[in-house]
Amino acid sequence: MKIKQMRASGFTLVEIMIVVAIIGLLIAVAVPNFSKMRKDAQKTACHAQLKQIDGSKEMWATQ
Repeated sequence: MKIKQMRASGFTLVEIMIVVAIIGLLIAVAVPNFSKMRKDAQKTACHAQLKQIDGSKEMWATQ
């Protein structure tokens, strides 16, 4: 009679550590890019508001 070995299903600690390391690397790359995009958007909004203020000043000055 042969004895069947039961294989436990699931992930090993090494596999989980590799996945966590990969996720950490992806986050390390994504966060600086996200911060840069956010700063660029704020700069663009600021320039648009300054142009609007200049236009309003010109209209007020000509009245």
